[in-house]
Amino acid sequence: MSEQTIQIVKATAPVLAEHGETITRHFYQQMFSQNPELLNIFNATNQKTGRQQAALANAVYAYAANIDNLGVLTAAVQRIAHKHASFNILPEQYPIVGKHLLEAVAHVLGDAATDEILNAWKEAYGFLAALFIEVEEGIYRESELAEGGWRGTREFRVVNKVQESELITSF
Repeated sequence: MSEQTIQIVKATAPVLAEHGETITRHFYQQMFSQNPELLNIFNATNQKTGRQQAALANAVYAYAANIDNLGVLTAAVQRIAHKHASFNILPEQYPIVGKHLLEAVAHVLGDAATDEILNAWKEAYGFLAALFIEVEEGIYRESELAEGGWRGTREFRVVNKVQESELITSF
């Protein structure tokens, strides 16, 4: 990632703090309307309550604010990558997210979203997406190589159901 990109993205962090949730609301609306196949990987309740939009806005802000010191985000990247892996997020989904995220930034910020800013964010997003893809590949590989492990989704058949208590059922 270029030094110019780092400086531009870091300089835009305050704008994300102010407009982040508006950007992410627009992002999800557009992404889901154009890519309804992605609806099943997002929690509908978190979408309705705004928690998903707030979480993404906070994550993007944290990335922008710390882009010159990404080491402080290691724990967050690991946590998010594990969440992504639990939903079987695939590398080919990252360009879809990037496209809609940049379009949302451009839409919400209007003329303030210059080509220079959008190009810097495109480069920064590409860097972050590559990082997540690499970390998630490690998680997928570890799961696949574990005894009885697999990669991706897998069908299961329930053969028994036991009511252990009022709150617990074993399958």
